[in-house]
Amino acid sequence: MLTVDTSRSAARAARAALADLPWVSVVTDSVRRALAAESGRPDIAVLDPPRTGAGRDVIDALAATEVRRIIHIGCEAASFARDVGLYLRHGYTVEELRVFDSFPLTHHVECIAVLTR
Repeated sequence: MLTVDTSRSAARAARAALADLPWVSVVTDSVRRALAAESGRPDIAVLDPPRTGAGRDVIDALAATEVRRIIHIGCEAASFARDVGLYLRHGYTVEELRVFDSFPLTHHVECIAVLTR
């Protein structure tokens, strides 16, 4: 299992939190570069990108791995919708979609999509 984060502090926290799970590797890098360095096809990918979303480059790289199931989390509805559209262009379908109003009385929502190919 591989977890990737561009933030050094987040990766450091992940290493500490996951220290008792030797099968988990924590990488501090961009998702694009981490995917390029990996061989084989992942079984599942879980993305929780920043508000700007994963974007075309990351989704193109992820789709190129031929991963069959993706769980995509988004905290900004517009970038989340854009990213889901990019997955659809790569042949993924939305298997499940949930929206959580985690911050009542604001416009902020958390969106989670399960996409399969």
